[in-house]
Amino acid sequence: MNFGAYANRAVLTAVDLVNSPDLDEATAAALLTNRGWALTEPPPPAELERLRTTLRAVFGAGDERAVVAALNAVLADRHALPQLTDHDGAWHWHYAPDGAGVADRVAATTAAALLTVIADGGADRLRVCAADGCQDVFVDLSRNGSRRFCSSRSCGNRTHAAAYRARRR
Repeated sequence: MNFGAYANRAVLTAVDLVNSPDLDEATAAALLTNRGWALTEPPPPAELERLRTTLRAVFGAGDERAVVAALNAVLADRHALPQLTDHDGAWHWHYAPDGAGVADRVAATTAAALLTVIADGGADRLRVCAADGCQDVFVDLSRNGSRRFCSSRSCGNRTHAAAYRARRR
């Protein structure tokens, strides 16, 4: 699945928000700027924490209608107003109204991106890592929807190595 660079960035922002261990102002600013968000103000940690709690609940929830309702509520709470714009050269969607703060822009855009994932692939694409002891989330963008781990290099490799060792005993 490929939703374009802008939507993929929003999906990855949602994953980063949920997986970040701490959301103080500096961490939140670094996370957002690393994903290409233009910050005109410091991101309010309390609002991003509230968004993170909502987003965490939709990953691996299983009940597609409840997930869609939760994400639609984020859009409604942020007064989402989808608009196509080319202010930076390429056409892309803005979901928050003009003049919205960074928390509103991040919330509306990440919710819309996750809803796009659900519309194209189903809510079961929003997953929690299958490795023992890992609670990180990820979006399975693979063609066949078979990804199980947040990272094949760490969690996947560790799980497969442990299974191999157990079989050898």
